[in-house]
Amino acid sequence: MRKTLLLLLCSFLAGHLLLIFSWHEFSIFRYIYSLGALFIGIYYFKTFESKGLRISFVLLTLVFWVLLTVVYVAVGKIPILNLEPPGLKVEP
Repeated sequence: MRKTLLLLLCSFLAGHLLLIFSWHEFSIFRYIYSLGALFIGIYYFKTFESKGLRISFVLLTLVFWVLLTVVYVAVGKIPILNLEPPGLKVEP
């Protein structure tokens, strides 16, 4: 039970940080989100040495990244950060 919850939590956080990284404009904060996802991955890989759990982590992170992208594009922004998807602003 603990392994499953930690897998879901770490994958969700890493997917969310990768989403913010891919949406953020070019600034230093973009790389901070990337490093956050990297550190979560390093923590998870140090904690669990099973190949199955590591593969599950990577796949679930990608699934959460795609799923959150679809949800936030439908909403129009990431609510907490007030960050809009790239390409959404149309200049007149």
